[in-house]
Amino acid sequence: MAGRPRFLCGVVEGFYGRPWSVEQRKLLFQWLKRRELNCYMYAPKDELKHRLLWREPYTEHEAARMRSLIKAAQEQGVEFVFAISAGQDMVFSSAGDRLLLQQKLRQVAAMGCHSFALLFDDIDPCMCQADRDVFPSLAQAQASVANEAYQELGQPSIFLFCPTEYCSSLCSPSPSQSCYLLTLGQELLPGIGVIWTGPKVVSQELSATLLEEVEGVLRRRPVIWDNLYANDYDCRRVFLGPYTGRAPGLMSRLCGLLLNPNCELQANFIPIHTLGSWFQSELGSCARPDRAGMEITVALRDSQGPQKGAYSPQEDTYSPQEALELALLDWVAEINQQALEPGGRAPGHPSISLKGGTRLQPGSGGQQAGSGPTEPLTAKEARSSPTAPVTPEEARSTPMAPVTPEEARSSPTALVTPEEARSCPTALMTPEEARSNPTAPLTLEEVRMLVELFYLPYHHGSQAQHLLEHFRWLWANSLSVGVPAAADDASGGTRWRGRAQSFQRLCVQICRLHSRLVSSAGRALLYDLHRYLWDIRNVLLAASAFVLWLDGHLLCDPDPKGTWGSCFGWCKSITAPTLLGRDAEPWARRGGLFGELQALLPVGNSCDLFYHPPPLFPSSQLYLLRPLLPPDKAELYRMCRESLDCDPRVAEILVAHPDLLGDRLLGSFLSLSPEYTFVLEDEGGPCGYAAGALCAEDFLQQRDSNWLPATRHKYPRDLGAGTPAPGQDALEEALLFFHTEPLAVPLPVLRRFPSLVQLGTAPRVQDVGASRSLAICLLSALRANGSRGVFCQVLVCRSATLVPHPAAAVTTGRLT
Repeated sequence: MAGRPRFLCGVVEGFYGRPWSVEQRKLLFQWLKRRELNCYMYAPKDELKHRLLWREPYTEHEAARMRSLIKAAQEQGVEFVFAISAGQDMVFSSAGDRLLLQQKLRQVAAMGCHSFALLFDDIDPCMCQADRDVFPSLAQAQASVANEAYQELGQPSIFLFCPTEYCSSLCSPSPSQSCYLLTLGQELLPGIGVIWTGPKVVSQELSATLLEEVEGVLRRRPVIWDNLYANDYDCRRVFLGPYTGRAPGLMSRLCGLLLNPNCELQANFIPIHTLGSWFQSELGSCARPDRAGMEITVALRDSQGPQKGAYSPQEDTYSPQEALELALLDWVAEINQQALEPGGRAPGHPSISLKGGTRLQPGSGGQQAGSGPTEPLTAKEARSSPTAPVTPEEARSTPMAPVTPEEARSSPTALVTPEEARSCPTALMTPEEARSNPTAPLTLEEVRMLVELFYLPYHHGSQAQHLLEHFRWLWANSLSVGVPAAADDASGGTRWRGRAQSFQRLCVQICRLHSRLVSSAGRALLYDLHRYLWDIRNVLLAASAFVLWLDGHLLCDPDPKGTWGSCFGWCKSITAPTLLGRDAEPWARRGGLFGELQALLPVGNSCDLFYHPPPLFPSSQLYLLRPLLPPDKAELYRMCRESLDCDPRVAEILVAHPDLLGDRLLGSFLSLSPEYTFVLEDEGGPCGYAAGALCAEDFLQQRDSNWLPATRHKYPRDLGAGTPAPGQDALEEALLFFHTEPLAVPLPVLRRFPSLVQLGTAPRVQDVGASRSLAICLLSALRANGSRGVFCQVLVCRSATLVPHPAAAVTTGRLT
């Protein structure tokens, strides 16, 4: 057996989902070397021959790839640990299964691998009958297999074992009283290390007290498999924050610590960077005689080899915030370097032009950055650098400029114009620079905002926290600007509008960050992080418009027992996010920031029914979603006309009657229910709408008795007569709608689904997320004022001729 193994600190690729590629792993090895981390464990759950088909040997081609991977790790000074997960269907008493396992391990050993791990996590703890006949317990069966494999490999210096009870929450009744762990501690050979995740699967904190208990049961110091950044349990969460929650001095209680990170490699730069800072800090702490005994000091430090740029005893202990500031500087350099590399930027991120076509973003400009790896700055250098990030105190301060009393008193809440949205600065770039060079490198403050939106599983970053605090407060106090508003609540309304403007500005900044990421980031980073930021952008488009709508449109009866007041209170109560205790695993908080923001909308998480995957080709187009304004009617009608591809003869009719299509699609809503109309706007102006009627029964009655008769005089029935031509069918359908007695909507439908909705977008809107935000915003407004269900009317066409039929089908949906 070799000498005492060094302390292992690095990364375990142990998540469920698509495994990393060989090239991604080689990049990871470079990151590990740069941060002076020394270990990588190969354990991708969904790699077939690691878990499901563990018995099958690697083919010649697969073996060559594995050999190149092992060599690449060794060249970077990284210990390559090959793990195999055989517990799902292994018969522990089967000599054949044991032989196949050992042959697989020997095959990898022949490729140059010297370190191994057997994983028995996430399996059924019940043994088959054949095993029950041989072994008195699961622990003895697993220990027997592990001991035999360990000896067959010549007792390598690194041989790890992951138990089925791998955290305190899985132990019955506790780690110190677990028969399974007690048996493992007795049966496993002393040279075998045992993996542990902490008090939970995803542990918020690791303490020396708990590790002492585990060490006593296992009769050895554990190796931590740290799931702090694992995101394979929630497809809408990714974690970019600093390594934190681990008490100082843990290293003396451990044999190693391996981070099981985000599934997306590019999301792991800061986790790995700050893990390296923690590791160097712990090495420095262990070097102090007052912090650890001389025996531990020599064992840990001598085994690490020479410590280039290691922790200095004069410096402070590990600070997650300082480590984050250092990591941010290096990540900005890494991001922009990747974007400048050949093929680094995704070719032609589509952006929507004013006429509906696509245009390609120009290639990146600017000066070529250095090609070598960026040397990490020390904490002292970061604090003295003229480009150093803001202090933690500055970061915690509100990112919004204060709203003046004059601005706050304006009613309704002032809108951010599209020009302001496009130029709203998020960082060190001026508005002029942003407009003139949309592909300019991402700035430090933009990357900081990205990190704070996707921080840690149990904590939000400061800007995400500001978002939630603003939205919760605005939602809770929205009755102060409802209809009718209380006369003596002028100060409350002023405060509400000021905070609404702050919330809106922050939403605009984040929407612009999405656009900047698409325009400026390299291909690898963009495709790893885009879907998460796209989700946040979509929910903020809806939330921002909904907050603007609340100012003057929320129905609130002065009598607390009034109809609308009670509906509103009930609506808020059913959509409030569930308060979870400290013992809850992070997957109970579905969706992270996205989920919390969505749950605060009146429709809550029911809008997941409208889920659509992110676009294959991300768009950098900036959108603004807001309630209807008086000048919008002409622009929306123009959008309706321009969306129709028609024959010149039909075009002449539309020139003579420019409002015809607009009246057909939107006229009744703009006349009878404008307060439930929302407008989607891009740089070309309005490009979509969502219109609704809270009480469809009253709306349809007024439309049929008042609005339609007046409209018939504008458009004669024979206006669209003629031979079939492109656009003719839409013209005839509109005239048919105006001049035909509408069919009545069945009363049971109106009782269960009392509200009517209609949506439309211009052809140039190719981002389905913006359309989804339109729908969510309208449904939230209807739900906030008491609606429990909606329906929309869909034209029924004759299948043979595809000519619109005057009948209409009804599609319904519940908002509860």
